[in-house]
Amino acid sequence: MKRLMSLMGLGMALAWTTPVSAAPDPTEELKTLDVALNRWKDQIFSYEMIDTQPGKSDRKLALDVYMKGEKRVTAFTAPADVKGTRILILSETQMYVYLPAYKKVRRIASHMTAQGFMGTAYSQDDLAITTYADKYSAKTLKAGEGTLKVELLVKPGNDVAYPKIHMTIDTKRHLPTELTYFDDKGTKLKTETRTDYKCEGDICVPYTMKMQDHTSPGHETRLVTKNWTLNSNIKDRVFSRRYLQRGR
Repeated sequence: MKRLMSLMGLGMALAWTTPVSAAPDPTEELKTLDVALNRWKDQIFSYEMIDTQPGKSDRKLALDVYMKGEKRVTAFTAPADVKGTRILILSETQMYVYLPAYKKVRRIASHMTAQGFMGTAYSQDDLAITTYADKYSAKTLKAGEGTLKVELLVKPGNDVAYPKIHMTIDTKRHLPTELTYFDDKGTKLKTETRTDYKCEGDICVPYTMKMQDHTSPGHETRLVTKNWTLNSNIKDRVFSRRYLQRGR
């Protein structure tokens, strides 16, 4: 009888034990993240960009960014030495810049896209990527309550700026909170944090982003959102070389 009661008590204890949730499948989580990052039709952001480098005063820039699909136009509005500069990204390999001093649109050479964007810790490549699951395979590094850290390795046949990325994902919203970028030798190049997410319905964006350049210690750039406009029906002609020269 005692043995029976003991077994019954054990059974009841097991029945009332909260089951441990299985860690999300990293491949499926990455696909879900891509969907969460791209639910919008178009977006307009106004940013303040603060660039910090050792031995220099902080440099502040103001810019507006127009986005539709993978297309993007960045228009600098301050300070005076960059005002009127506009950059068009049509894809991860097709980018153009308009420099008001020359009044010409020029294609950005592929070897230039990895360099600092207007001298900041961000590069054109950093700003161009919109999806991950199509380019990277994923494996779990660490699973926690509401978070998943994954290692992304480039899939064969993909030309990407970073062959390896460590990404921490908020699994409740399926959005990235930290990305560490590596070269093909495993050297840590940059770390980006995305915080202060704000949402309209199921569409969420980080209002603060920071990029640290580990190849230049002490160099970091912050992007602070001043205004966000969602789904305003931006015309396709905005994302053209002709419009880049004329301005929006």
